[in-house]
Amino acid sequence: MKSIYIKPPKFVRFLFKDFIWENSKDEILITIDDGPFPDITSQILSVLNSNKVKALFFVTGKNVKENFILFEQVIDAGHFVANHSFNHSRKMSKMELEELRKEIISAESMISFKSNFLKLFRPPYGKINFAMKSALKELNYKVMMWSLLSEDYLGDFEIVKRNIEKFLSKNSIIVFHNNPKSGKIIEASLEYTFNLAEKRGYKIGSTVNF
Repeated sequence: MKSIYIKPPKFVRFLFKDFIWENSKDEILITIDDGPFPDITSQILSVLNSNKVKALFFVTGKNVKENFILFEQVIDAGHFVANHSFNHSRKMSKMELEELRKEIISAESMISFKSNFLKLFRPPYGKINFAMKSALKELNYKVMMWSLLSEDYLGDFEIVKRNIEKFLSKNSIIVFHNNPKSGKIIEASLEYTFNLAEKRGYKIGSTVNF
């Protein structure tokens, strides 16, 4: 599946209609991919806390292993966590079944013992195919995609503003990133989103509804 859709089109949603594309309630869901990373995770937690927002962090097993204290801080702050694979490989959609299982299960073993863990999966780079879909189903995962990709990984706040302004809706699932590519603009990106949601009368969800 093409991974650069800011707002995935109807035909993609039809092909993968059992995936989660938007919140089931009229609440915006903030999702944050890739981390945890030093410094950036703390910035994100600070902004979320000051705005009283709970988010869903799609973490990678590798980054949890390397930054476990930061992962614990995410949990202690009351946020949810879910599976974003172990290595965040660009080649995951081309892996054989056993390798796919290993990527998923290895990441799960790092995070599933926490009560905040949700058995949701977001494929790295948004790339997924029917083989991966089958493997995830076998492992009892639901796949959560998005209805709004912020593109914060481009490091350009003006692009994020444009995307949020154009596509934000009352039940959006928005993707932000917890990595060095987005680090310089992540605080401003989140604040802009929260302010725009308030201006439009949209609610930022404090729980995960799907």
